[in-house]
Amino acid sequence: MAVSQQDIANALGLSRTTVTKVLNRDPKYSASAETRDLIFAIAEKMGYDFTTIRRPFKREYGRSEINARCEIEIVTQGDGQLFDKGEATARNIGVGGVLLAHLRLPRNCLPLSRFLIRCRFPDIPMLANLVGECQVVRISDSLEADCPELGVRFTNTTVNDRKLLKDFVDARLAEKEAARLANGVGAVPAAVPAGEPAPTAAVAAAAPAAPSI
Repeated sequence: MAVSQQDIANALGLSRTTVTKVLNRDPKYSASAETRDLIFAIAEKMGYDFTTIRRPFKREYGRSEINARCEIEIVTQGDGQLFDKGEATARNIGVGGVLLAHLRLPRNCLPLSRFLIRCRFPDIPMLANLVGECQVVRISDSLEADCPELGVRFTNTTVNDRKLLKDFVDARLAEKEAARLANGVGAVPAAVPAGEPAPTAAVAAAAPAAPSI
């Protein structure tokens, strides 16, 4: 028998409403990180089918642009047969999924039957051991001609996998912020003495250069 959200709620001593909202990642529902992790951990342990929830693994931590090599395998569901194998460029990655572009596959097509995509990121040390099983959620054209993009979401990530992905995204965002500050973007201007108007761009341009020493 399939595990229900009520079964998870009963196992944890929580209300079904709490379990449902956490699994659906309801942005309006407030719950501690410990409660969220516990619900997902118990759901995984009990064998809950995450594909049945209304908004599985909705993006909530943002994504990071990476443009990294991604090894992909297309496997048909049911028989587990390898349909195709190749590489793609992971343009961005988040806790919920990946955007794949520049797919390089020998067969250059997708199965007509149900399938999943396995993604590996061998060139990213933090994610080198992660094997993400994904389902396609959208196919779109990129800005480049004849280069379709696949938006895929993770379906088998554990609590530890999601933490790893979140840590990776957070680290990338921190690096970008540090680079932005280092380049002076958003830097705080020098203070102007009280009672004196701030110089305009025109005044600043017309001001004589300081004599060299």
